[in-house]
Amino acid sequence: MPDEFCLTVPSAEVRPQQATVCQVGGHCLILTRLDGQVHAFSGRCPHASGDLSGSTISGKGRVDCPEHGYVFDIRSGRITWPEDEHYRLHKYPVEERDGVVYVASGRMRG
Repeated sequence: MPDEFCLTVPSAEVRPQQATVCQVGGHCLILTRLDGQVHAFSGRCPHASGDLSGSTISGKGRVDCPEHGYVFDIRSGRITWPEDEHYRLHKYPVEERDGVVYVASGRMRG
C-alpha cells in the first residue's frame, strides 16, 4: 500500500541549517533543507528520546542532539558520534508540491 502524504508547512518556511518543527499524525517532526532538498526526521533522538527541536543543524548535514551530544547524518539517519553506538534517526519520505512540503504519514512510528 503506498504511503499517504500529509501536508506540513509551506516550502518557504524550511530553510538550510534550521529546524522547522511540525506535527503530523500526533508526531513531532523536524524539517530542514540541505542542498536544496527537504529532509524530515523524528523530533525525538533515538538514543534517549531527547527533544531535537532545539538541535543544531550543520551545513554539512549533521544534526546534534542538545541533550547528550549525539550526532546524526540527516541524509542517511546514521549516527556519526559516538562512533561505537548504533542508533539511527527515524527519517520520513518528503515531497514538495505547489510550494508545500508533504511527509509520508504511513511511516510514522511512536
